[in-house]
Amino acid sequence: MPYRFKVRYEPGTGNIADALSRLVGTRNVGQSKLKMETENYIRFVAREATPSALMTHEVEEASKEDDELSMVRECMESRRWDKTCTPYYPVRDELSRLGYLVLRGTRLVIPKYLRNKCIQLAHQGHLGIVGTKQQLRTKVWWPQMDRDVVKHVKSCHGCQIITGTVHPEPLKPTELPNGPLQDFAIDLLGPLPTGHYVFVVVDYYSRYYEIEIMKDTTSTKITESLENMFCRHGIPVSITSDNGPQFKADHFKDYMRENGIIHRRVTPLYPAANGEVERQNRSLMKRIKITHAQSKDWKTEIRTYLLAYRTTPHSTTGVSPAELMYGRKLRTKLPQKEHLGKSLIDEGVRDRDAHMKYRNKIYIDAKRGAQDSDLKVGESVLVKQKQTDKFSTPFCPTPYTLVEKNGNSCTVVSNDGVCYKRNSTFIKPFQTPEDNLDKQLSGSPLGVIEDILDKQPSGSPLGVMEDNLDDVDDDPPQDIQTETLSRPRRDVKLSVKFKDFVMK
Repeated sequence: MPYRFKVRYEPGTGNIADALSRLVGTRNVGQSKLKMETENYIRFVAREATPSALMTHEVEEASKEDDELSMVRECMESRRWDKTCTPYYPVRDELSRLGYLVLRGTRLVIPKYLRNKCIQLAHQGHLGIVGTKQQLRTKVWWPQMDRDVVKHVKSCHGCQIITGTVHPEPLKPTELPNGPLQDFAIDLLGPLPTGHYVFVVVDYYSRYYEIEIMKDTTSTKITESLENMFCRHGIPVSITSDNGPQFKADHFKDYMRENGIIHRRVTPLYPAANGEVERQNRSLMKRIKITHAQSKDWKTEIRTYLLAYRTTPHSTTGVSPAELMYGRKLRTKLPQKEHLGKSLIDEGVRDRDAHMKYRNKIYIDAKRGAQDSDLKVGESVLVKQKQTDKFSTPFCPTPYTLVEKNGNSCTVVSNDGVCYKRNSTFIKPFQTPEDNLDKQLSGSPLGVIEDILDKQPSGSPLGVMEDNLDDVDDDPPQDIQTETLSRPRRDVKLSVKFKDFVMK
């Protein structure tokens, strides 16, 4: 090149290379929001910081100032136990003291001030409830330690976003419409390797469906296809679809409004909510794969399948879709006796439809372990997110607020004010360490021991109990329980083939 360059350094203040970043004023509109997010992140890091190791002298110093352990030491010296030391009464024979330290066998009894820190140390690495309990049981102990571990692990933020698959709610079968051509379900199947899409329209009453193969899937093409079907069957009362861009376009909304059709969109990311048409998509895709494997024209084979499907009695209604749609049986290649008049009884179809749906509901609910959702409006929840890589957690770390719940469809709002609609299986309650789990873990039998202490005269020593309780402190000694339940024993009879033997 005929040029000779001379490279010289210029400070950024005197060399405005990019005006968009250099000439912007010092005041930033989102600066306060960014500062708030930064402070929240620092606060989160400080809260979740790894706790330091716990030394024995720290336990001794805390035990010296702990009122509960002070009372325990006094009761150990006087050998008289009052109500304040009720939790320690069942294990009083195992307790000993070393200075200000109180031990149960070889394990240190931790004062109240250090119990939460002990649990944090045992929960390092995010062990589960069982693992955390096993870590603590080998070295330390305090009353109701298992309950405190359950409370801490269930409120651990990291464990909540990575574990705990939400059980689906029980099925709610769709009510059968009053007749055919009233409620439709629509969906797009594809794209296929050929670049085609299959537009599927299903009638909820008769299970009769039509398809149209297309490459253009715009809302205009969808409305044209629907208009052709409406010319043959009439305009329905309602249409159910997913949240595809074609069905959310303004052109599609205007078409629904002009024809007086109620448009229902199912919960996002939950295809099972539009299960009627999704089931037909699976059947269609199965036939398409078969024809492709046999090197046949899949469009021709699909038309053959449609005729067979429409003339075959449906497994739920017991009547063929074409007969429910048109009130007559369609002629096929098989020989049949011609029937005159309409022989279909609508009541029988409804009874069979309700029976089959109920039987399917019972089976599916039991198979999936369905449970009624305990989500409440206004509480903080975790929302399942899409996993983009191996490091992605199943649930989004940032809690959302549940603002609406309609059946199994939930609406949540983020801290930024953005609303999302998800199925209840995508959402679970978010628990903080301050949440009270006493109502879930209530029923402690220590009240029985308190009643016994109340009945003892002052100054009289208590009797010695026979049982030595294990690590679980929620069960009272056997002689304190008011009633012992036992299972009935079945009679054991000697087999006939041993009748000649003398059994000892």
